[in-house]
Amino acid sequence: MHKKECVLFDVDGTLIDTEEATIEALRLTMKNLYNIEYSKEELYFAMGIPGKCALEKLNIKNIDYTLKVWGELIQKFSYKTKLYPQIEELLDILKSKGIKLGIVTSRYDFEVEMDMVLRKIIHYFDVVVTYDESLKPKPYPDQILKAIKEFNINSNDAVYIGDTIYDYGCAKNGDVDFILANWGEIDRKSNFEYGNFNICNKPFEILNYVIGG
Repeated sequence: MHKKECVLFDVDGTLIDTEEATIEALRLTMKNLYNIEYSKEELYFAMGIPGKCALEKLNIKNIDYTLKVWGELIQKFSYKTKLYPQIEELLDILKSKGIKLGIVTSRYDFEVEMDMVLRKIIHYFDVVVTYDESLKPKPYPDQILKAIKEFNINSNDAVYIGDTIYDYGCAKNGDVDFILANWGEIDRKSNFEYGNFNICNKPFEILNYVIGG
């Protein structure tokens, strides 16, 4: 991987540790609204795709209302969310080196705007591509191609940092290099049966691939 002009980040599970809040909120939503009990493991697939897509996979009919309840519960669990260690320092270093920084996330606009944790670092990013109905969700490349276009760079001059197979698919389908964010409590390598990408166990390791250390 040659040095990069631009680093694109996923949000949940990459910049911010939101797994516990998101999955627990979904588990309670399904129990409270539909009296269906899921384990956290059964709902992990919901990390990395738009909320509507996750609910469709659960065969929910009243998606808009369910999404509203789920979102309200996520806010109640917001005290459990936090930036991963080294993230803010990493962004500061990359910015000081003149690297362009962007976000490509499955969140909707309002989910980005209302996140108090993300607000602490949002000023580092020049481009933020959220999900909307005009774009196909990850693993389709629509969002990452939109970011590349807004930065006016070639795809091989960017790298995408993410934590799910959906993120990898998005990068691969957009001809963008991918780095697996393998930090946090879960070893995410086990979710990947295949793939040609680099793995970083700590955010600072990204520097080795982007600016050569």
